[in-house]
Amino acid sequence: MNILFIENFKLFKKLTRIKTIGGIETNTNDIIHYLRQKGHKIWVLNKEVKPKWAEKGEVDIIAASTFDPITFFQISKYKKKYKQRAAVVIHGHTTVEDLVGNFVPDKTIFNKIFKFWLKLLYGQAHLLITPSEFSKECLINIQTSMTYPIHVVSNGIRIEEFKENKKYRVNFRRFLFQQYDIPEEAVVIINVGLSWKKKGVRTFGEIAEKFPEYYFVWVGPINKNPEIDEVIKLDNVIFTGFYNDIREAYYGADLFLNTSWVENQGIPLIEAAICKLPVVARDLSAFDWIVHEYSCYKAKNMAEFVDGISKIVSNSNFRKKIVENACDDAMELHDFDKIGEKIEKLYIKAIKVKKIWDHKRNK
Repeated sequence: MNILFIENFKLFKKLTRIKTIGGIETNTNDIIHYLRQKGHKIWVLNKEVKPKWAEKGEVDIIAASTFDPITFFQISKYKKKYKQRAAVVIHGHTTVEDLVGNFVPDKTIFNKIFKFWLKLLYGQAHLLITPSEFSKECLINIQTSMTYPIHVVSNGIRIEEFKENKKYRVNFRRFLFQQYDIPEEAVVIINVGLSWKKKGVRTFGEIAEKFPEYYFVWVGPINKNPEIDEVIKLDNVIFTGFYNDIREAYYGADLFLNTSWVENQGIPLIEAAICKLPVVARDLSAFDWIVHEYSCYKAKNMAEFVDGISKIVSNSNFRKKIVENACDDAMELHDFDKIGEKIEKLYIKAIKVKKIWDHKRNK
């Protein structure tokens, strides 16, 4: 296949002044890398020189993974330009539930605006790919009538890149000691990702107050807001900002704590599982692949967050059980080699869907 790929992460980074967009950007890069390895030709718009096959109109797929206005107009432009041949596949990483309160204030008017916007954007697709059953339900809810199939495919991770290396823990512990005077033998509890409001910054701080003897470290680009300003006043809470090698954080910590209110999938949780870091997470629909007290500890309220952390830190048998089960399930369900194959097949399916649409319209 000849694939035109549209992504505008550079725009997001400029607007938000952060170094990475997280799981969406990683997933997009993984998809492009996998498809190229499989022999497909890729043209990443605005990053690469236009290839000869695109000049000739030989584009089979127009794929996109960002949700900004520029992406919308680029899809529209090239869908029209290559209408005789190209099917449109959009990776629906973004939902109203996940977006509002992150990039914009959590207000009713913004909910309505972004519901309309995403409906307009995704309506251009011949086929939509989204990472979880939860995000699929969210996308179904914004449509008045379904005109395209929605397929659930995990974002996945490159498992081979997360193999343990003894230097990871040493490096991260040295970093924490040198930068924040955290003793190397201290219990370190981490969260990973962008520090948006809906990631549960306040909850993270409230839990830290319950465990003054432990250190709570949030690793990832900092989105400055009043909640961070308040939480960071605690002596045992650290926001590191962007960290160059996230594997060091996973292997250097003792527990992974996810306090997010909304996730469409939650790549850091999968990465933590692969690194055999025990997980305490809010009980969200997107985390249905992990099971309470089998492969993690799920919490619905503050008391359960506290109980989960206490049980994992104090009970080595329980800790060992959940990390082994979580790692096994993550490797089975989220290995990108398997994910890439599914995406490749869905791109081929999108071409068939387009042909069916065109046939019906031409009747």
